[in-house]
Amino acid sequence: MEKEYIHEEVHEEDNLIETVEDWNDKDQERIRSILNEEETPDLQEEDMMPKPAAVEVVIENGDMRATLYVHPPQSGGPDVEQQDIEDELQRQGIVFGINREKIAEIAEQKQYRQLFEIAAGKPAIDGSNGKIKDFFPREHKLKFSSKSNGGIDFKNLNLIHNVQKGTVVCEITRPTEPEDGMDILGRPVHGQRGKMPEIPQGRNIVFSEDRLKLIASCEGNLTFRSGRFQVENVYSVDGNVDNSVGNIDFSGSVYIKGDVFEGYTVKARGDITVVGIVEGAHLESGGDIILHKGMRGMKKGILEAKGNITGKFLEDSTIRAQGSIQAEYIINSKVSCNKDLTLMGRRGALIGGSCAVFNRLRVKNLGSASQTSTAVALGITPELLEETAKVQKELKNIQRSYEDCMKNVEYLTNREETGRLTEAQKLQLSEFKIQIPVNRLKITQLKKRQQELEQLVMQVGKSRLEADLVYPGTVITMGESKLIIKRVESMCMFYYMDGEIKRGTF
Repeated sequence: MEKEYIHEEVHEEDNLIETVEDWNDKDQERIRSILNEEETPDLQEEDMMPKPAAVEVVIENGDMRATLYVHPPQSGGPDVEQQDIEDELQRQGIVFGINREKIAEIAEQKQYRQLFEIAAGKPAIDGSNGKIKDFFPREHKLKFSSKSNGGIDFKNLNLIHNVQKGTVVCEITRPTEPEDGMDILGRPVHGQRGKMPEIPQGRNIVFSEDRLKLIASCEGNLTFRSGRFQVENVYSVDGNVDNSVGNIDFSGSVYIKGDVFEGYTVKARGDITVVGIVEGAHLESGGDIILHKGMRGMKKGILEAKGNITGKFLEDSTIRAQGSIQAEYIINSKVSCNKDLTLMGRRGALIGGSCAVFNRLRVKNLGSASQTSTAVALGITPELLEETAKVQKELKNIQRSYEDCMKNVEYLTNREETGRLTEAQKLQLSEFKIQIPVNRLKITQLKKRQQELEQLVMQVGKSRLEADLVYPGTVITMGESKLIIKRVESMCMFYYMDGEIKRGTF
């Protein structure tokens, strides 16, 4: 009977395993676990021994991070303690960036089978790179000006950046120093220093005293070439001044290798040099104007120089020089010269138009055989007459203002002495008292300039006109005297003496 029972029990077990496949996954795993435990009870006897919780720490990320994993105790072994974790960290040499609050929490709440970042290093902070802040563009861009009628002025292209000496071109921000960090093993971690930017220092560009700025060392045109800012005190035009260049307004000197076309303007505080021909343009110079060939003014061209004007020929133009003028010939032009006018060379002629020369006029041929009307004035220029009239008018106005101030001060002072001066009148009295010495100073300065101009006008006797030939049709004016040439005069000199124009020879 016993044997039959055992055989029957085993048979039932086999039936159980065969029907497991029909159950759900959770029941299948539970049943198999039970069966496995029953079949191999001796294999788990060692695992049933009590084991304490186990602490596992992994160092990673280049010794900058440590993660913690705590295995739970087995078979009733002791739970993890805070000291267990501390001991493991100490064993692995982790001394910096330890999150001790988290350690306490893990131990207290028995947080098993989870990953925690338990220590973190302090990363180094790299220094920031230096920077350059530009105050001027590095690329020239066409920027057309607007006309008064709302149209676009295609002659003003704004290709020149005029700067003064001391103008700040750019600011330099230096790189910062790095901040060192530390890894979890207590070793320093060094950061990288920021890189110094490339300094765009070119010709005529210097450092400021604190070396944090680049400034212009002279006046001129600011350009950016080959990675460098530079100031050019000579603006050079390789070709013509036309619609590809536009009008020029430059704080230094201008050198033009080609021609200057009709209708364009060239202004410079320094000299203007033109290798080609000027045609109906306007040239204005704070220094000299040098024309290698000459000017065809087309009755609209203008040359103005605070220095000297030199050219081979000057035709149909308005020409004004505070210095001297030298050319081979001038035809049908309006000329004003504060010093000497010299026309020499093969022709050496002054024909047509009008000419005012303050000092000396030296010419081969004055007028022409066809009796072209030519007017010459010596000892005084239109500019001198204009300034004289301007000074006289300004002096008259200042004197009138000064007299009015004096009367107002006298009137208000009397009211003040009698105690009848209002607050507004007190303010007016103070202003008048300030204005009086200012007007006195202006009157003194204007009177001084008036005397200087009068002396210049009186120097007409020092003026000279020297000519190889003077043709009829020429009118010579000196001081208040006028001489009309009615026949050809040769190898002659004209000067002013005793209130009239005298003729001599040289």
